[in-house]
Amino acid sequence: MSLCGRILLGLSAATAATFALAPATLAAPKASKSIAVRIEGPNADDIREDILAIMPETLGVVDPDAFSRSLKGAGQTKPVGDALVSKAQRKKAIDRIRKAGRAAKAEGVIYGVSRTNKKKKEVHLVYVDENAGDLAVDSAVPLSGSRDDRKRALEELLGPTLAQVAPPPAPPAEEDGVKGDREGEGEDGDGGDEKEKGGEERDADEGGKGGEREPHEAGSALFSIELGVEFVGRWFDYSDPRTRNLPPYSVFGQPALSVSGELYPLASTDIAVLKGLGLTAGYARALGLDSAVGSGDPISTTYERINLGLRERLSLGEASVLGISAGLRFLTFEIDAPADLARTVPNVSYTLFRAGLDGRFPVGPIALALGAEYILPLSSGPVYERFTGASVQGVGALAGVMIPVATGIEARLLVEYARFFSSFQPEQGDAYIAGGAIDQYLGLRLAGAYVY
Repeated sequence: MSLCGRILLGLSAATAATFALAPATLAAPKASKSIAVRIEGPNADDIREDILAIMPETLGVVDPDAFSRSLKGAGQTKPVGDALVSKAQRKKAIDRIRKAGRAAKAEGVIYGVSRTNKKKKEVHLVYVDENAGDLAVDSAVPLSGSRDDRKRALEELLGPTLAQVAPPPAPPAEEDGVKGDREGEGEDGDGGDEKEKGGEERDADEGGKGGEREPHEAGSALFSIELGVEFVGRWFDYSDPRTRNLPPYSVFGQPALSVSGELYPLASTDIAVLKGLGLTAGYARALGLDSAVGSGDPISTTYERINLGLRERLSLGEASVLGISAGLRFLTFEIDAPADLARTVPNVSYTLFRAGLDGRFPVGPIALALGAEYILPLSSGPVYERFTGASVQGVGALAGVMIPVATGIEARLLVEYARFFSSFQPEQGDAYIAGGAIDQYLGLRLAGAYVY
């Protein structure tokens, strides 16, 4: 019993000595808080970088890709756009942003839309937190001045709110030994955390420059592919025919299979011009097409279309996209007529250079497609070789509607039209005499598309 008492007494004395030697004040562990920052529209990366520059050191930033996933999971699959500015229209978007912030474990979300308002460039910013009442920040910062002016304006608007959200800095250590220990934490302790946080912010920024690409959005997609059924028609007729061997031709409603796609290899980068430059390709072929020539039996007929080209994609804001394209089209329409009829059927084998503009414009939940192009035949085929001085040119147009079905998937109804107009310079004694010809093609396409 005496031995046990001595042991207990010794342990008590050691414990008392330990507490007596401990410093009077220890640094409290730093609270961990983060917010999400997301900017839409022109110069979004630069604006986000300026906001990160005024962020308190004790406040973390949620990875932008992680927040994008949370935002899509909350149901906001498209840019918010000007709806963020309209207090009458933005409730649903604000609710989704708040839900995404909770999913990303963020204290709040700075969400901004860069836009042009009454010919003045600005970024409208809101701060969305857990509270469903009035927003702590709901105002615009002008973008027309210098970058320093913008940073000062951002500091004035966001600074007070960020200061309230950010945890206080850890108090300085009082004892030399403790101070030395904390200085040594530059690699493993809080100092390392701050470096890691700074690195994460830089990574977020660097990733944002190329990583701001929105998957499943037409304006920033890496690729898209379309598969559909097309109902095609062709009308060929001569103007001012003078000989009897120039019959017209027409067909409509013939089904064809079509497949097309676009690939933007540098879409995830921030390289001007190149990030919007894509490769385009398409193929269509009629199924079981026959033609009747005179009173004879149906004759097998080939209709085939191949498109190859380049397209520069430009974002116009609000999910609107403008495309500038150029490339080649190979268009064949050939009736496999016997020798006695072959010189009366309008067979063509066009090699075409085409250049045009197209646009995609959102209207509520759907998007409208419009396009026009100039077509220059590089070669035209047998029907034009019969005439002296044949000259051929063409134009094309496209219109349609895209209806979202699921994430990245949409149904498309498109109408595509091409018209070739030619003039001839016949001479006395020619076997074929006409003033010119009109060759028209119409395609009504029902398709499904995947955009990523």
